Amino acid sequence: MSRSDQLLLLERRQLRLRSMAQTHIEVRRPWRPCETIFLLGPGGVGKSTLGRELAEKLGWGLIDLDLEFCERLETIGTFIASHGYERYRAENLALAKHLVMTNPAPNIFVTPSGFLAAQAGSHDYGEARRLVSTGYGMVLLPSLDIEAATAVVVERQLKRGFGFQHATEDRKFRERFPIYLREGNALVASMEQPADVADAVIRSLDGFTSMLRT
Repeated sequence: MSRSDQLLLLERRQLRLRSMAQTHIEVRRPWRPCETIFLLGPGGVGKSTLGRELAEKLGWGLIDLDLEFCERLETIGTFIASHGYERYRAENLALAKHLVMTNPAPNIFVTPSGFLAAQAGSHDYGEARRLVSTGYGMVLLPSLDIEAATAVVVERQLKRGFGFQHATEDRKFRERFPIYLREGNALVASMEQPADVADAVIRSLDGFTSMLRT
């Protein structure tokens, strides 16, 4: 591909992303006052950043499961290398249950990238969904367009400094995209600034605005 063709493709991609710079929110069931919000989605969609914004604006507690795991047990990569991925998932789920039980709702609960990506029908699959069902599941994606969403997420993941490979992250996100698209009590798709997305989320769900006034 020539240099001019590369620049043309980049320009088209940037125009496409800018045209999608709005927040799409699909509310599938009403949020009930005092329900914990579980932020769901693949890695790189901005769950932790949005979680901090929502927690600050709502005055709620923030639980980031990845951070809690690293502080209470071990860094995730080291744990997986020593004990395997299945053991990690089991310990992660047990910690998630403990944190939900010991932190009175409502909170903002940021889940890891693969939290709802276990094999359908497995114990892990059922337990993760049962835990999320105790609160309000909110899926976050950059876009409803898989090509635009993949481009954004892969770029973010490669910048995190964890040695991620482009092909692996591209494949993983494409596999998980349709899974998460179907999940949750609400679906949020946006590439706007996190503070603006948080404001849009608060406006969209009945009960949030009245809670902020009290």
